[in-house]
Amino acid sequence: MAHAGQTVENPHTGERITFVSIADDLLVMEDVWPRPGHRAIEHVHPEMEERWTVLEGRAAFRIGGEETEAGPGEVVTARPGVSHLAWNPTDAPVRLRIEMRPALRWAEFTERLFRGDPPGELLREFSREVALPFS
Repeated sequence: MAHAGQTVENPHTGERITFVSIADDLLVMEDVWPRPGHRAIEHVHPEMEERWTVLEGRAAFRIGGEETEAGPGEVVTARPGVSHLAWNPTDAPVRLRIEMRPALRWAEFTERLFRGDPPGELLREFSREVALPFS
């Protein structure tokens, strides 16, 4: 089970997430996207809001079909049920603070995804946390 202070790394993308604080109503993570073009698959959080604050670098987002970029100090939010994805559009690393409200079991999902658990299995088990927009 994930715990505050723990860092997990995705071996495929190099993405590193540190769980800053974990509570029922709010999960706070620090996320580093080290590689240009890093892109998460488009998805929705049926019951959770996701909020990114860019700490360093520039990040790109597509939320509800609209693309935007954000730099240090800027905040971008995806409301529950809104399709979104995020990526690194630059040649430099991007560091972000990510907040998930409510936290549900997102920390556990992230830990297991990065460890290599089968994505299809995770999507079935964590249906309150994440879904594909076309499923």
